[in-house]
Amino acid sequence: MEKRKVVSGYAGSLMGALLFAVAINIIIVPHQLYIGTVTGIAQVIESVLANFTSMPKNFNLTGTILLLLNIPLILLVLSITNRVFPAKTIVTIIFITVAMSFIPIPVEPLVYDPLAASIVGGVLAGFGTGLTLRCGGSGGGSDLIGVYCSIKYPDFTVGRVALIIGVFVYSYCLIVYDLNTVIYSALFTVIYALAVDHAHYQNIKTSALIFTTNPDAVQEVMNKLQRGATCWEGKGAYSGNHTHIFTTVISKYEAPNLKRIVTAADPHAFIILNNKVDVSGNFVKKL
Repeated sequence: MEKRKVVSGYAGSLMGALLFAVAINIIIVPHQLYIGTVTGIAQVIESVLANFTSMPKNFNLTGTILLLLNIPLILLVLSITNRVFPAKTIVTIIFITVAMSFIPIPVEPLVYDPLAASIVGGVLAGFGTGLTLRCGGSGGGSDLIGVYCSIKYPDFTVGRVALIIGVFVYSYCLIVYDLNTVIYSALFTVIYALAVDHAHYQNIKTSALIFTTNPDAVQEVMNKLQRGATCWEGKGAYSGNHTHIFTTVISKYEAPNLKRIVTAADPHAFIILNNKVDVSGNFVKKL
């Protein structure tokens, strides 16, 4: 069962990455639209290189450049966190590089209207990214910068990172192309972000209250999910039996793993989950 879960997680993550790559190469690039993320920076670098070299028009270096940009970001995140960096993220980044490098770019846009291309491309790319995140992977880029900022500079939000990147990318578009390209690119990015949110509510938090006679159950949660917990001793009002009570906050998509880990250590554990919580303080947003 555990092996099947791992395989399905990788398969879903890579499927989402493929959808993202297809949307970018097939729909967005033919219209010379840009996404306001690190992928957009890779597009800008690829565009600058194309102006000074004789690259084939149907070959896209964006994936390779994105990989090169992600390498220092991965090392940066690893330098400030002691948790094991998900191998799924690294595999996904490499897969996106290969997919974006080999998926041919149409000479003529398949979706002729740039407005329609912005909408369709944004939905497909956003759903793909959301699927990747939901399966525990990540395409890197802005996600890695967000992890670094949330750990190193708690007051520097991911939104500010996205704003800075977006200003850089769209300033380039405005200089090289025209206002229409900037507008359609911004529209694509907004739709992309909304699609990601609908496909994967990554930052929805869930509070967990665990009642167990085996304290090792929550120790397993702390070790495997890398989450802290607060504990106290209790007694059943009806049975009078002694029990350990633990409370923690996790991501919504960590909840199934928490229940699996706890029940494996204590099949009779009592678990309460509440999705409607607001958390301030030292809560780590996971990829």
